[in-house]
Amino acid sequence: MKYASVILDFDGTVTKKGSKTPSEKMVKTIIETAKKMPIAFCTGREIASFKTHGVYEIVKGLPVKEKTEVLKNIYLLAENGSLGYKFNSVKKDYEEFYRVSWPEKFIEKEKLMKIFAEKISAYGEVINIHKIVLVIRAYHDENTYVDELYSRSKKIFNICKRILQKLDKNYEKYLHIGDSGIGVILCLADGDKNFAIKRFADFLRKERKMKIGVKAREILVIGDSAQKSGNDYYFLKGDFGTPYTVGYYQSKNKLPKPVIDNKSKKRLLHEKGTCYLLENNL
Repeated sequence: MKYASVILDFDGTVTKKGSKTPSEKMVKTIIETAKKMPIAFCTGREIASFKTHGVYEIVKGLPVKEKTEVLKNIYLLAENGSLGYKFNSVKKDYEEFYRVSWPEKFIEKEKLMKIFAEKISAYGEVINIHKIVLVIRAYHDENTYVDELYSRSKKIFNICKRILQKLDKNYEKYLHIGDSGIGVILCLADGDKNFAIKRFADFLRKERKMKIGVKAREILVIGDSAQKSGNDYYFLKGDFGTPYTVGYYQSKNKLPKPVIDNKSKKRLLHEKGTCYLLENNL
């Protein structure tokens, strides 16, 4: 199948496991893809971080005119899909085109942040820079082993999930919790990565006049944390888009699909798998 657009997770999908920025090969692949079609990055990062370590890092070596043309085709579905951004070529900056609100009737965001901060202080810290989602970052620095970081992140996830279950056993009606490997993200049930695909498809139909079906199968979706506790679980379920995983995979599930090299017949993971999909399926 030839796709009309792409939505990508960032950390562990566009980047190597544990890396903040994409490799030169990935940057080149993303630029070539953006010259052909609209692409979106759906990430737990907030926009300032993503612009610094993501999109502007990708286009920094391009001439001004080419840079503007590429940025017009690169969208940000930030904070795990709660906020959508498009590039305004006049203002030379990104601006919102949708926003989802925090479910105050479940619990106030500030109150939940305080509860979490007290319980997870041994493993991480609550980050108060996001507009919508709640993010807890596992402690780490340049000397932290990746496996140790993932272990701390999992501990934070388990603590936070128990707290949510005590507040309401049906908390998933309001919030979805995911383990990104470097921390935990709480996003809105009607504003997670799954709904971000739907909103992006709606945008492409209305603003770009593209022919996208109800289930948006024309959009290639790539992520890595597809396990039940992962922050790509809803993203890669297959409700919308055509999902592939470059990380966690269970053969008993129809979706998401693994990335298989046609020659070696081996699975390709993280940025290798993403590059392969973009180079061979668009």
